[in-house]
Amino acid sequence: MGFEYKLSRMNPFEGLCLTATDLLDEQVYHRRNLQRHALFMHGFGVVQGLQVELEQKKKQYLAIVKSGYGITQEGQGVHLRHDVAVPLEVPKTDGEYMLWLFHVERPDPESGRPVFDTAESRESRIVEASAPRLHSADEEHSDGVALCRINVRLGRMVQVQLPVPRAGKRERAAESYLKPRVGDFIRLSKKIMNNLFRTALVKDLSIGAFGFYSALLSAEFLLIEEGTTDRVLYRTAGGLINYGHDFFNPMPRTTDRIAQFTEFVRRVHAEVPGVEQSTDTWLRWFQQFERLLQPLQRISDELEQTVEAMR
Repeated sequence: MGFEYKLSRMNPFEGLCLTATDLLDEQVYHRRNLQRHALFMHGFGVVQGLQVELEQKKKQYLAIVKSGYGITQEGQGVHLRHDVAVPLEVPKTDGEYMLWLFHVERPDPESGRPVFDTAESRESRIVEASAPRLHSADEEHSDGVALCRINVRLGRMVQVQLPVPRAGKRERAAESYLKPRVGDFIRLSKKIMNNLFRTALVKDLSIGAFGFYSALLSAEFLLIEEGTTDRVLYRTAGGLINYGHDFFNPMPRTTDRIAQFTEFVRRVHAEVPGVEQSTDTWLRWFQQFERLLQPLQRISDELEQTVEAMR
């Protein structure tokens, strides 16, 4: 993270002749000072709200953007006061696109003032607003806030559930879509373990079982906090896989489905990134972690129906 602007403020003295440029420079100094503060204290990305839902009505696509607030990579705040429905034209080129919310400024036509000693009139105020736009995912826009990814293929648009940068840390901070996925893993794993505890097959559990259960409880408490960062969620999922591997791997044979799931866990465990790995590396690994949720759900349903017979 960097801030490229050089801060320069006025140095007033008696007899200084002020111009419009001087007043503008003074405004720019204070604005950039605030932007630097926002960027280094809170980061850039979605702070609150700004969730996107992609809707299709006949051949028309609409992106419903919820009201909220974000910070650009320049530290500029972008506020969307009300929910908006943004019509999207399907790009001619297939690929991945990003919906951005840009900070825009325009002269206020209602603030016209006469220019001294002329018949001319000019706007005396600037109105700040925001505007959503769709761009290729390869493009970076330092004056916008990334809202969501959209995949375009054969004339169709599909929202891609991948995280975007988030900023801030407050009571109603922006929640990541990753959080409920980690929560699902904890819920289903606990349910499976509770059912297995009731069977004779796994009555002699190893220390790995207690470690896994403790990890699940710890992660559950961690997720109580709102606005958990994606990086923390990635590493939490990595820790759960490590403990899950130690639980499932030495388990006595129970069902074919659990045996198959144990093999899945081995593969995902073998590819858990290191702490020093980039966020992009963790994101790619997390997509494998997510794929475990479907077989976990099947195991949970199966045990729910058969655990009585296994006693």
